[in-house]
Amino acid sequence: MPRRIACLLSVFTLVSCPVLAQQGDRSGEAQPPLPDTLDIPHALPLSPEDALRNFSTHEGLRVELVAAEPLVIAPVALDLAPDGRIWVVEMPGYMTDLEGSKELEPNGRIVVLEDEDGDGRMDRRTVFLDELVLPRAVHALDDGALVVAPPNLLHARDTDGDGVADETIVLDDTFAGLHSPEHAGNGLRFGMDNWLHCSQHPWEYRFIDGTMQRRAVPAHGQWGTTRDAWDRWYCTPNSYPLMADLLPKHYAKRNSAFHWFDGVYARVPADTGIHPARINPGVNRGYQDATLRDDYTLASFTGACGPEIYLDDTLGEPYRNCLFVCEPCGNCVELRRMIDHGPDAPEARVLDDGRSPLASTDERFRPVHAHAGADGGLYVADLYRGILQHKIFMTTFLRNQVIDRKLITPVDRGRIWRLVPDDDTIRALPDLADLKGTELVGMFEDDRGTVRLLAQRSIVERNDLAAIESLQSMADGDAPAISRAHALWTLAGLDSLDVPRIAAAITDPDPQLRIQAMRLAEHFPDSSPLHEAVLTGLEDSHPGVRRQAAASLGTIAPGRSANALAEAMATHPDDRILRSAAIAASSTTEIDLLEILAWHDRWSRPSPAGMTTLQLLVRTILERKDSASTLRLLELLASLPPDRDWMTESIATNIVDVQRLRTDSPRPLQVDEAPFDWEARLAETPDVAGGLLGLVDLHARWPGREGFEVELETRGLDPDEVALLTRGAERYTHCLGCHQANGRGLRGFYPPLRDSSIVTGDAEPLVAILLHGMEGPLTIDGVTYDQPMPPAPFADDTDIAAVATFIRTSFDNDAGAIAVDEVGRIRASISDHRGPWTLSTLRARFPDAHWPNVQP
Repeated sequence: MPRRIACLLSVFTLVSCPVLAQQGDRSGEAQPPLPDTLDIPHALPLSPEDALRNFSTHEGLRVELVAAEPLVIAPVALDLAPDGRIWVVEMPGYMTDLEGSKELEPNGRIVVLEDEDGDGRMDRRTVFLDELVLPRAVHALDDGALVVAPPNLLHARDTDGDGVADETIVLDDTFAGLHSPEHAGNGLRFGMDNWLHCSQHPWEYRFIDGTMQRRAVPAHGQWGTTRDAWDRWYCTPNSYPLMADLLPKHYAKRNSAFHWFDGVYARVPADTGIHPARINPGVNRGYQDATLRDDYTLASFTGACGPEIYLDDTLGEPYRNCLFVCEPCGNCVELRRMIDHGPDAPEARVLDDGRSPLASTDERFRPVHAHAGADGGLYVADLYRGILQHKIFMTTFLRNQVIDRKLITPVDRGRIWRLVPDDDTIRALPDLADLKGTELVGMFEDDRGTVRLLAQRSIVERNDLAAIESLQSMADGDAPAISRAHALWTLAGLDSLDVPRIAAAITDPDPQLRIQAMRLAEHFPDSSPLHEAVLTGLEDSHPGVRRQAAASLGTIAPGRSANALAEAMATHPDDRILRSAAIAASSTTEIDLLEILAWHDRWSRPSPAGMTTLQLLVRTILERKDSASTLRLLELLASLPPDRDWMTESIATNIVDVQRLRTDSPRPLQVDEAPFDWEARLAETPDVAGGLLGLVDLHARWPGREGFEVELETRGLDPDEVALLTRGAERYTHCLGCHQANGRGLRGFYPPLRDSSIVTGDAEPLVAILLHGMEGPLTIDGVTYDQPMPPAPFADDTDIAAVATFIRTSFDNDAGAIAVDEVGRIRASISDHRGPWTLSTLRARFPDAHWPNVQP
């Protein structure tokens, strides 16, 4: 009898909609129980020895016990350190009962395990740091470790060498995880780029000389992250085995106005079915049709986590570059063969018959983290718990099973297992701590990626400057490209990389090394030779190189590569990742890209790719809310000829959509001046773009046009100050002709009010200028202005105070208001002055005034 029919028959007389007793229950959703006839194997807790006998694995492999309680309890993450020790994150407070009542107690720990006799099994446990609440990650350092203990990232130091932390420093406080442990930052995995990579967290980190750098990234992923040999990063979102960042994900955050980056968190085509060794009725939504197969085994991923790409051949050549993914809900670790597709997403397919390389008939086997060791073994952290699902997602269906099968206790267990070849070799994690830098550099030619990266990490983190000469020799020599990439990145980590070596690598025959060299060029953003070299990458025959060149130009030459980026986008219109990289690299200059592309020969006719590019650029420009860019966008609309009416219509359509101009709450387009030729274009072709330009015109605002409003910043002001500011905005219309609506002035003619220390500094000189005017040369930020300024056309102190307050609090200025009585006091104090001020007479009258951006 099919599984679902059996379930339905057994609950024929039950109410179809259960009472909402658990946070994970969904209103109106039936949760039929398991059929009474289902024979569920026992779930009694097993000793480590008995648990070992319950594993199945592939022929030629063997499962070994590395550590078990009391050496390790509730492990959730591992760091296999360069010195051969295993650093373990223990989370014993996680779901100790159905209410999770001890989760916020300080019972979490970082422990260090040591193999004292070299047999591969841990013998000694040291509690390095305790009294933590739900710790999530650890990264070992020479003087201690970096630890994620929400909300903090800690530098925990052992200053006296006893193996126990005696000093903790908070480096960052942006980690979530106290209320929803399943959805919060974790990772701290070291990459070839010397950064620590995280999953489900908005930052990546670089730890140098006791200080922490960070860079913004999209906060995707869930539990765990992994990389391939060339430092492409991957993560798992629980219900799918693998997602890829085809470009380093920090590029997706380079442009704050661009939210549509293709190429990060890309779905890897993958086989999603899993291969348990037992039935798995105890999953959270096992009552749903697609969750369990007819034999009650879990059908597909629902708790994918702790992924690891195995960059070794110790387990056998078929396993090299394969993906191991933990599936604790199915009590197994899944294996996928990675099929390379160059610059695009690989595929993740089952190997042979798909049988799991590590599966248990023990329901409490909960693999949550996989980590390849430098000994060639695959290490797996086993939480060993009956309860896996967190309380805020648990359903009544699962809760009943937990109670019926007595899965709540014990909660003081935990294991670390290891997959190794089934032979007589005794394997232990190597200790690299005492190796010289030259010896570590030699390990870059090892064909095992885990060993190479561990050697690089050792050199960089101990700042081993004695290795520089060996690194330079390897970078310049004929070692494999992957070895030279490690050497170059290690030199960068030691702050010892130079422009000529990067330039040479950019022309290397291997495209993967060229990609790494493009990234390394970002360390020298002011280098003209590297700028030119990266520009040539836009014409490379390899799509991955072109994409990386576009991404890197955002750092190497921000705002100075629009022509080259536009040409690459026009030449490769269907490359969505290249397009994203180019727009991300053009932060604040997207309008330049659009203007160049609009007149490009390849854009004379409409195409799906061109329409998408237009849409992304227009939306990004509008998202930026920069009036100068919006003005140029309108001027471009006014200038497009009839043979580009398709473009006019596309741009106008996107403006209408983004600004919601067809709704009851349209958002006007406010610019600083009338767009050139705008009204003439409308008069000549009023029906262009199906009348959409007329709709845009209806909601366009600029000084002197009905509906124009100056935006006022009133936060922190009392009602009287708000009234004064509003009055100042009205009076400022007298100043628009010179200083412009945006306060930027006209370069070389009328000085800016935005970011002017004369405006934002002491009140006395500013009021003095408004009262008497100013003449003579004035140099601000290197630009000289020599147009005379007449006194403000206001006789009333209230008006002077109002316009002064307005310009001090507008245009991103952040100075205070000036009271009316303050103007009266200043007027009286300078009553002896006649005629306009000069810079010298102002300085003589107000010697204490400080104007840092005004040059003599």
